[in-house]
Amino acid sequence: MPPSWVDSEWGRVAVASSGFLADGYDLYVVGGVEHILTEQFSCDHSSRPDCLEASLMQAYKSSSSSAALFGAVLGQLVFGALADRLGRRVIFIATGSLIVLGSVLSACVQEFGGGPGVLMAQLVVCRAMLGFGIGGEYPLSATICAEGTAARRRGTLMALVFSNQGMGYLLSAVVSLALAFSDASPEFSWRFALAFGAVVPVISLYFRMQMHESESFEKVKSAREHGDNGVDLRLTVRRYAWHMLGTAGNWFLFDIVFYANGLFNGDVTSVINLGFEGQKEVSMKNLLIVLMMLPGYFVGVAFINKLGRKNVQIQGYINMAVWFGICGFCYDYLRSDCPVFFIVVYGLTFFFSNFGPNLTTYVIPGEIFPTQAKATLHGFSAASGKFGAFLGAVLMPYISGMPVTAVGVKRVMLLCSAIACLGLVLTIFLTPRYGPEDLVPQEEGETVGFIKLYFQRRTTQRQWAEKGGNIDPGASSENSSEDEASEVTSDAQDT
Repeated sequence: MPPSWVDSEWGRVAVASSGFLADGYDLYVVGGVEHILTEQFSCDHSSRPDCLEASLMQAYKSSSSSAALFGAVLGQLVFGALADRLGRRVIFIATGSLIVLGSVLSACVQEFGGGPGVLMAQLVVCRAMLGFGIGGEYPLSATICAEGTAARRRGTLMALVFSNQGMGYLLSAVVSLALAFSDASPEFSWRFALAFGAVVPVISLYFRMQMHESESFEKVKSAREHGDNGVDLRLTVRRYAWHMLGTAGNWFLFDIVFYANGLFNGDVTSVINLGFEGQKEVSMKNLLIVLMMLPGYFVGVAFINKLGRKNVQIQGYINMAVWFGICGFCYDYLRSDCPVFFIVVYGLTFFFSNFGPNLTTYVIPGEIFPTQAKATLHGFSAASGKFGAFLGAVLMPYISGMPVTAVGVKRVMLLCSAIACLGLVLTIFLTPRYGPEDLVPQEEGETVGFIKLYFQRRTTQRQWAEKGGNIDPGASSENSSEDEASEVTSDAQDT
């Protein structure tokens, strides 16, 4: 395909989507891989003389998950900041390369005569590398999509990019299921599953190399070279401090719930007997969970512009609080007497997560922050989310009990409901209400329109400059702003 296609709206969406498909795949495939490794190496299942005690095996698995999350936090912070300084294209190539390298190395780990402990330790390091690359995909994909699309389509196309996380989950479930029913050897299965995570990113690397920097970033770069104080990150952060607290705080709270919820998939799906055993049973139940997740992503794509970002986030939190509350208060009754309804209710927690804050916490920081700080502040918001995920993964097992108990699961469900209520409050006060027309630059030098929170005064760029310095660089001409505004108005009239 010609380079011109790569720089089109749909080209940028396609290339940006590849990272999120890899994120979803690698996040979900590791559960099945760990199940196989446990059967191969744990003394509870293996007769190997050098097998790992159950507690040690669990420690390796926890370390692998923690390493991936820690790597993602670093990637979001480091690559987000670098993208605003060095450019989107070169950093996007670097993050894709790390995903490919991390996936391939994960599949190639060996015992080297030291037993399964050596192999598992290598896997922890490789997962950290993979997480580092995937973390960078968050701010890069959001920034590249936001800067390459018109305001009236931006939210929908960013939501489409994010929905590829769900497609990654589906691809992971299908690959694991195919391996399980092919009767491939356990070692081949887990190595192939990990290596397959490199396929989409390695294809996308060619197209990433064909991309050009966005016009907005080129103008920011020029402003820096001319010593324009308007590109100062410190002043931008000051202007958007409350917005940043809202985006980072919501992502932090949501990811505690989202990742904690995934820890109990096995306990919830245990009420269903699909008639299979071993890895086939695990793979079928993983596919069932994914099929419950997927609709929310695409409903979000369809309605994010019609309902508005803030409304989608609010209704998502309300529904999460309700359905998690029902799961918690009625857990024993639903699990024993109404197992099918229990699965439906549990599935609704995923549906309204994806048609709610899982989507909007990604889209909003990609839209509202200006070019000179977009990747940095999106990366900071995303890193706050991954820190919440890490906190949830560490603390929730203590709340649920080890091993998991019915009383513990009820506590977790009710805690998730309470956290959703906190997210609702934070959204009401610190998430701006805006539509596509509000994103159009209103003044010469703005890259996006400044969207005030309800308690903030509407200040122009000039008024802000008198207080702390020129905030937005000359990244959009007055004529281009008028053209964009005309496009939005025309689109609104058409609909």
